[in-house]
Amino acid sequence: MDTTAPNAQVVCPGYTASDVQETTTGLTADLTLGGQGCNAHGNDVKYLTLSVQYQSQERLAVRIYPKHLQPSNQSLYILSPSFTPQPGIGYGASKASSDLTFTWTNSPSFQFKVVRASSGEIIFDTYGHKIVFEDQFLELVTNMVPQYNIYGLAENLRGFRIPNNFSQTFWNAYNLENDQELDVNRHSVHPVYLETRYGNGSNNSSMSHGVYARNAHGQEWLMRDESITFDLYFLSGSTPKEVISQYQSGIVNTPYLPAYWHLGFQQVRWSYQIWSNLQDVDDAYAAQNIQLEGLMSDLDYLNMNRDFTDNPGHYDIGPGKAFLDRLHANGQYYMPILDPNIYVPNPANASDAYPTYDRGAELQAYIRDGNDSFYYGVEWPGFSVFPDFISPQAQQFWTEQCLAFHEKLDYDGFWLDVNDATSFCTGSCG
Repeated sequence: MDTTAPNAQVVCPGYTASDVQETTTGLTADLTLGGQGCNAHGNDVKYLTLSVQYQSQERLAVRIYPKHLQPSNQSLYILSPSFTPQPGIGYGASKASSDLTFTWTNSPSFQFKVVRASSGEIIFDTYGHKIVFEDQFLELVTNMVPQYNIYGLAENLRGFRIPNNFSQTFWNAYNLENDQELDVNRHSVHPVYLETRYGNGSNNSSMSHGVYARNAHGQEWLMRDESITFDLYFLSGSTPKEVISQYQSGIVNTPYLPAYWHLGFQQVRWSYQIWSNLQDVDDAYAAQNIQLEGLMSDLDYLNMNRDFTDNPGHYDIGPGKAFLDRLHANGQYYMPILDPNIYVPNPANASDAYPTYDRGAELQAYIRDGNDSFYYGVEWPGFSVFPDFISPQAQQFWTEQCLAFHEKLDYDGFWLDVNDATSFCTGSCG
């Protein structure tokens, strides 16, 4: 943390709410910068929109985003539901039936609280702090109870309970393909926390609630982020189990239901050099009368670790088809590994040609760096690029490659690996 950086809570003016429009399911308002912009870490956005929705009995949503958006920049500020689910107002929802209440003030600047309606317990409280909303920096401060008990904010290696006065930075862009130290963000971001408070009139009782920040940008909790919109969801609980259930069923939705055979025993390891090694493993399980649902291949099956290839002399397609025919006839399945990093061939070496890369480049399917060039990393095949899976071009490219490989080898699925994406180097290094 840069201790010489401006303190936005001191130098920024905050916002003032006006034109408040209330309905039975929430309110909207304009937020206007309350003075001269501070431009602490970017350019202050002068006009904002506040949206508060009582989406269900147990869920309250608060969104703050720029008022004036154009088609050219809307996608920068409004996170598409195609990227991550965005819950809405459910049937029968209303302020009157909500477990939670939204209160606010303009004194001395716009601040708000989220309160448990049944007891008056404050579960989120920005009173005494200013909202900072700049084009590259947002800050929202909530007051915490003494010795708070916070859980969640994955993914990293640490104790189950998050220590008090702990700062967690979330930024999924620097996933090195190496062991990472404790308390460092790893291969995914889940910006949701559960807070449990004990006492509540009895030493043997507790109340829990949850807060989810619908955010796909860099973050530092509690609560500062390099996002572009505050999109918060408050869950009333009031038990830890109920909070998790409300988060899963009401926000992110239930997970994909796997095929029954996915839940069975499967075998994989590095160093199975040829198809016959896999057959030997399958035969050994059968000899011991151990049920085996499927076999997987590590990178051994690929030619120089390049996706959608076969390792000549070791994993040729002909013997592979015969092996899979035997597996399928026995009700078993095969899933090879697939790392979504695409090797970049040496343009000066014609023998290094790699049609898969060429097709992705033709479709402009790869992630780009700040100079609008392909972003290069280093992975098992060498210098690599990464499909930009939020783009239609990447989806077309990936679908084409998977189908073409399936026409050659009748696999039953892929073992997805390093699909975050990760790299052995820091930054674009090709």
